[in-house]
Amino acid sequence: MIITSTRVIALILTSVLFSSSTARAASQNIVVLNAEGQPAQNMVVYLLPTNPANIVTSIAPQKAEVHQKDKQFSPYITVVQKDNDVAFVNEDDITHHIFSALGPKRFSFKLRHEQEQHVLRFEKIGHVSMGCNVHDWMSGHLLVVDTPFYAVTNVQGEVTFEHLPADDFKLVVWHPQLTLPDNQQVKSLHLPSDNAITITLQAEFDSIPVQQSLDEFEFLEGY
Repeated sequence: MIITSTRVIALILTSVLFSSSTARAASQNIVVLNAEGQPAQNMVVYLLPTNPANIVTSIAPQKAEVHQKDKQFSPYITVVQKDNDVAFVNEDDITHHIFSALGPKRFSFKLRHEQEQHVLRFEKIGHVSMGCNVHDWMSGHLLVVDTPFYAVTNVQGEVTFEHLPADDFKLVVWHPQLTLPDNQQVKSLHLPSDNAITITLQAEFDSIPVQQSLDEFEFLEGY
């Protein structure tokens, strides 16, 4: 009888621990709408947990790459977790000279078409604005965040975070052309929730610069 009771107690404890673990981590859907109530695509959404322990997860960081293709940065916006690498990949058959003069990391390097990629590590959080010294219409943006919970909205304005621990979060929606302080809208809330979270932006957007030149030329002297 003692053995049976011990086994029953062990099974109960295992069930409780499993249920508790399941409750601590769940998926969360978030929808971002613009000021007119339409889905907002290509918005950065990231979650900052209150408990610092929740920044450490078993989730592998997403591989971050910034491509130069058709004399444009692709994607226009890239997100990376702090202390991780970003690979710059030149897919054009010409030389690019990538630089950033502002933000948490300043850099300048040439990337010839023969080179496969150039890798940089980003150790500080913040917004990195990028350009090309050869093609001055090119512009791109890199956001470095101190959390593993980040994503970019799809055409439906949606992102989904898997294995989200239960915590009080600061939810940040960011875009370089969003006309709010620091280009972001912030909301505090407890997650995960049983329902999808909808965020309606309280501001309009500046125009995204045209990513092409009207003049066909290549200034390659010295490159």
